[in-house]
Amino acid sequence: MSSEAPGQPTGDPVHAFFRDALLIGGEATRLYLIRHAQSEGNTGEDLTTGDPDLTSVGRTQAERLGKRRKDARLDALYASPLRRTQATAFAIADVTGLEVVPKADLREVTLGQPDFDIRQLPIAERQKIERKILADGTWDAFPGSEGSAAARKRVQGVLDEIIAAHPGQRVATVVHAAFIQTYVSMVLGLDRDFVYYPFNASICSVRAHEGRRVIWRLNDVSHLADMPAGWAGIS
Repeated sequence: MSSEAPGQPTGDPVHAFFRDALLIGGEATRLYLIRHAQSEGNTGEDLTTGDPDLTSVGRTQAERLGKRRKDARLDALYASPLRRTQATAFAIADVTGLEVVPKADLREVTLGQPDFDIRQLPIAERQKIERKILADGTWDAFPGSEGSAAARKRVQGVLDEIIAAHPGQRVATVVHAAFIQTYVSMVLGLDRDFVYYPFNASICSVRAHEGRRVIWRLNDVSHLADMPAGWAGIS
């Protein structure tokens, strides 16, 4: 006969604690931060427009994302309004039947100006800026950037809005590398804005409930597992 008092939970209390601490259960919103598939900007084919399209590799990656989400419940689909995120999102929409909802504040963190791209600077000047970026670890170190405080405010604001609109649901947002890096750093309570590199077409999973946020998964590219080496990476 159990010695537990009536109404008290049974089982391992440590297990019960972690279920609560890590938001295990049906009440939390599942938020999926999906980086767009490979774009012509990632490969260096288009460094001028600011809004490059997907490469042929990127279109294949996007199709793989769609096939993966087809087998998993998804209640809503949002995306940055840029071409690379819209194309990736529509590949998911094609198989899920969901509407792609564009949101301007899901755009990439601004790391420069249209007429200033550090990738096109002379090597010595670029290396000087890169050393400062490495030392500071924030978007403030990028000349002409949006800035860390402004980026964090925008990223948190738009994602809080989406989470509030979908309590207990599964929601995908197709966004950008620096956007994801910013949010992950905030959830982890870090001052640095970038602590890892989100692969193209990767999934970062976050659970959210009553102001709490827990990271469940980073850089999930299992849907690209049988593709040639490098297809999920920087190139």
